Amino acid sequence: MKKNKRLFSKALFKQSCKANGVMWAIITVAVCFMLSCVMLISGTSNISAVKDGVQDTIIQELITSEIKKSSVNLCDSTLKGEKEFDNNFVLKFNELNTKENAEEFNSYKNQKTQEAYLEGTTLVTNKVTEKITNAVTQRVLEESNAIQQEVLEAVTQDMSSQEAQTQIATLMGEGKTQQEAIEIVKANYVLEETERIKNNHINAAKQDILLNKKDQFTLEAKEELKDELDALNASTEEDVTNKFKEMYVIPCYEYAANSIKTLYNEESSEYKVTMLTINPNHVADSEYTKNNEVIPSEYIEDFSSYMLSDVTSWEDNVQGYTLKDYVENSREDFIISRASQSCSMAVGAKLTDASYKQEILDILKDYKVSEETYDGMGFDYTNVHKISYESIVEFQNKYNYEVSLINDDIKSNNEQYLQEKNKIHDELFIDVAGSLLDKLPENVSDGINELGTMDLYGLIVGSIFFKMAGLLLPIIYVIMCSNSLIAGQVDTGSMAYILSTSTRRKEVTFTQALYLIGSLFLMFVLTTITSCVCFAIADVTTDLTYGKIILINLGAFVTLFAISGINYLTSCYFDRSKKAMALGGGISMFFLVATMLGLFGSPVIPSVVRISALNNFNYVSLISLFDVVSILNCGTEWIYKLLILVAIGLVGYLIGSIKFQKKDLPL
Repeated sequence: MKKNKRLFSKALFKQSCKANGVMWAIITVAVCFMLSCVMLISGTSNISAVKDGVQDTIIQELITSEIKKSSVNLCDSTLKGEKEFDNNFVLKFNELNTKENAEEFNSYKNQKTQEAYLEGTTLVTNKVTEKITNAVTQRVLEESNAIQQEVLEAVTQDMSSQEAQTQIATLMGEGKTQQEAIEIVKANYVLEETERIKNNHINAAKQDILLNKKDQFTLEAKEELKDELDALNASTEEDVTNKFKEMYVIPCYEYAANSIKTLYNEESSEYKVTMLTINPNHVADSEYTKNNEVIPSEYIEDFSSYMLSDVTSWEDNVQGYTLKDYVENSREDFIISRASQSCSMAVGAKLTDASYKQEILDILKDYKVSEETYDGMGFDYTNVHKISYESIVEFQNKYNYEVSLINDDIKSNNEQYLQEKNKIHDELFIDVAGSLLDKLPENVSDGINELGTMDLYGLIVGSIFFKMAGLLLPIIYVIMCSNSLIAGQVDTGSMAYILSTSTRRKEVTFTQALYLIGSLFLMFVLTTITSCVCFAIADVTTDLTYGKIILINLGAFVTLFAISGINYLTSCYFDRSKKAMALGGGISMFFLVATMLGLFGSPVIPSVVRISALNNFNYVSLISLFDVVSILNCGTEWIYKLLILVAIGLVGYLIGSIKFQKKDLPL
């Protein structure tokens, strides 16, 4: 290369290294030492544990709050659905409960009752008859000796009668011997007297048993036939019940159930939980059993007596409304109890469902919350059910109490009464279902939430060290070095000696600029190595990665490059080092101080301690273009901002070089 085209002066570069090398080494070692202290102390202290503890507490509190809010909201919807069902059930029943239907039902009921009575009476009568027959037979058997004695006496008396002698004579006339004739006549008398006397004993025994044991036999028969009679009565009752269901219950049930479909979409959770609460025909029993919950009784079980009473009232030619009165005045506690149980079960089952749990974990993954940590928060079915149930009960009890205190004048005005109830509902919703953060002042709540979710380690390393503390010494180095490279040598006369040699001004500006940029680059290569080594040693949960650390170091270098360009420009512009240091150094230190003040007003500081007015300093500091937050958040804004800094640095170096080459030097 020809001498007049040479841009780099090796001798001048060595002279710059010799003049500024010690300062560069001291500052580089100091910066790396401070960086290692910051990263290692922050990484091995309990800062991560504190942050994670606050974050986990906030997450747990927020999830608990969402459980409570979901439970109370779902219970509100379910209660609305239950009331809709009950009101439409009553509406349909009163429509069906006509005098004609009542007469038809009562006629069917009386017929079935009469048939059952007759069949039961027949069974008992047959059983009693059987018992009497057995008792008479037993009595006759017990009296057999007496019967035989009576028969013997009666036959003896009969054989001595004229009739017997005539019969014997007749037989003898027919060729029988006297003895044969006597035996034949005697045998006839034995048969005749045995039949007569036995019948007398049977009749006497029957009369005695009927007189003394019929009631006993009747009771025994009923006891022995208890199962048959109960089955008969149950069958009759079932027939009557089925008739009642056919005429009243089923149409009312279907009408009321359809009203829920009109109120809520069939795919909505409100509809599903309402039907789970009502559980028509126990179709949802499996939902209870799979969660080890007790299957509730029939939802309209209490309706039966009131419905029968209303049907029976037509016997007095009056339509009864006891069911309507019951639903309007005495049903509240029941429907709240049913809704509380079913909603708690539904929320517990939903939150512990595998797919839904995975959705929660996917969301919490951004906050570095593992499945193990989440499980440790205790959101299993039992605890979720308890949280849900207690929040519903607490809310309903407080709501009912507060409503009961409303002034009677307000109650008399339906519109005002409804507005007051809604106001009470909304206030209690925050009180019962709101989280701790909901109840704190908004700025404090936001601040705690930010503190729990922010990356404190990234804040300390990125925003505090590399944007402030880590720039202080390098800026001092830039101010002093840039001044000594040009203005200082002009001021002392050394530049005249350099230019008196074959070295041209263009070589001076290029070589000195190259030295300044190269020394800064090498300084931040070393800080990059230091920060990566310290990050590998530190045990901390953070969003920082090796890639982000390298980008942060690159951003810090580019920032110093821009500041060095400004200082290089002032060094080339002024002939006196005090003027160059005053302007270039003053601007550089202003940027640093403004950045320090602006930090306390920037979004990286939790709002609970943030002074928003100080954020204005960020708009007057060149260092604000070093967007650490964008790098940490994997954004792209930092790219164009660093390009602006590069442009500023290049402009500073270029203008400074041109100015130095054209100005008159005090030689």
